[in-house]
Amino acid sequence: MRDFLDSTALMGDGPALAARLRRDGYLFLRGLLPGAAVLEVRRRLLEKAAAGGWLDRAHPVEAGIADPAAACKDPEERYMTVFRGIWADEALHRLRTHPAVLALFGRMFGEPALAHPMFVQRNIFPQSESFDFTTGAHQDKVHIGGATSHALWVPLGDCPREKGALAVAAGSHHAGVLETRVGGGAGGMDISVPIPGEWVSGAFEAGDALIFSDTTVHRALPNRSPEIRLSFDARYQPASQPVAETNMRPYSGCGTWEEVYAGWSSDDQQYYWKALSPVVVPLDRSHYERRDRMAFAMAESGDATARDALLRIAQRDPDEAKRRRAEGLLRGLGA
Repeated sequence: MRDFLDSTALMGDGPALAARLRRDGYLFLRGLLPGAAVLEVRRRLLEKAAAGGWLDRAHPVEAGIADPAAACKDPEERYMTVFRGIWADEALHRLRTHPAVLALFGRMFGEPALAHPMFVQRNIFPQSESFDFTTGAHQDKVHIGGATSHALWVPLGDCPREKGALAVAAGSHHAGVLETRVGGGAGGMDISVPIPGEWVSGAFEAGDALIFSDTTVHRALPNRSPEIRLSFDARYQPASQPVAETNMRPYSGCGTWEEVYAGWSSDDQQYYWKALSPVVVPLDRSHYERRDRMAFAMAESGDATARDALLRIAQRDPDEAKRRRAEGLLRGLGA
């Protein structure tokens, strides 16, 4: 893959950034966030990971060296047990609403930006013969819904390609929403048709960021380092445009906002979105329904690759009958 096109020189020019984003489907920006703030969040999250048994005790916590025996992934319960405390971290939440980030999107949108309350934080264990959770090629639109939104992906610390940096298919956003199949990565839906555009990637330093559109195809590279790769990805849109109701909740499995905020030292920025009075609409669940039908059929034929999709249904689907069906199929697969 060739390197990302660096758009840092345009950081102060909102219309120019917006034009490049419309053209390429992504922006790579050096130093959008203060490196020291990113590294402080990394330290806090690694301490929680260490307390949860994820790190190799033979190394300093700040090295972030994973314990291979502890390898796990979302949405497994042994992952979620540790992850809930990580996702609720106060300093982590403040990174995605950092003034530099909101100002950047405001310049691009020409109006105030809404940072979706729900965001994703990833902890990716190293790839091995017995464990490989590498996010496959997918688009965010099928998961996010609502009006057009843009993702901000930030690794928490330096992230060379071999540590599992993100890659995007430049120009793929022009093709619209593509067909999907059941996948084992984030969201359980991977692209099932030829992917347009050119794959690009690069090495990140603490504070660097990647922005991409909700129809830009993207994926992670395998984490071939000995470290856990920590990152977050949040979504932003013009505050005047509708947002799907699922993006107004905490990350699935992480409790209520009251429970998330219970451990915070300050109420600053709690419920910040209320001041923007967002227009909230239902999520178009047709993509999930299609995925779920495929996962049920696969599991009923004994295909264990449906396991991760079934776990998501069992934990997160609003339909109780579907949750029970997924639980039964998981038992049948020995999960």
